[in-house]
Amino acid sequence: MTDPHDSGPDEGRGIAGRLVYDPSFATVTEEEFNELVALMRDGPARKPLTPEAQWRRAYHAAMFNRRLVGVQHDLFGAKPTTHMHKAKPGPVCDWQPEPVAEKLARIARDPGATFGIGRPALTEDEKAAVIRGAPNWLRIGQRVRIVGSFASYDGRADRRVGRIGVIWRLCSPVFADHTYVYLDPIGAERTDKVALIELRDVAPIEDALLVPVPFPG
Repeated sequence: MTDPHDSGPDEGRGIAGRLVYDPSFATVTEEEFNELVALMRDGPARKPLTPEAQWRRAYHAAMFNRRLVGVQHDLFGAKPTTHMHKAKPGPVCDWQPEPVAEKLARIARDPGATFGIGRPALTEDEKAAVIRGAPNWLRIGQRVRIVGSFASYDGRADRRVGRIGVIWRLCSPVFADHTYVYLDPIGAERTDKVALIELRDVAPIEDALLVPVPFPG
């Protein structure tokens, strides 16, 4: 039952805070009741963050704070406005749509190309060679530059070439020839850009980290 003298909020933690154990009609023990109330109040216990997840959270916060100018509150109760510094512009991309004649010629050479544009996939031997060379530098927190890309219809992938970022996550053995890269913001970008990129398109660079990595690489 709830305490009638407690006029707290009607949802969430407010209800949990007003619940009182009454043995006259309770169907569980007081110990079980307290456990259920704790779950209602605090939610299920969360697993502690791994060192990698803690670093990602700290890196994201540091990146945000570095660009933050300030927060302007509205006098009439509207949402506050967050002002950010603009980042440096991104690399210049010379992407152009594929001419129709070239597309038709490519389809004639390779009927499978009808379903997309791109570049030849690596052979198994070439992929294995890339994966074997990656452990020399592939680790969370390593600063990298995008040096290549597959072709895309709208040039989105092509425009990533030249951008700088940091290894954000490592892929499972199934996608061992790929990695996740957290791209440094450019221009007026505000949202995180985490891209899944082939290892052959990533090159390590010597660049200071915004947040040091506290765990072994």
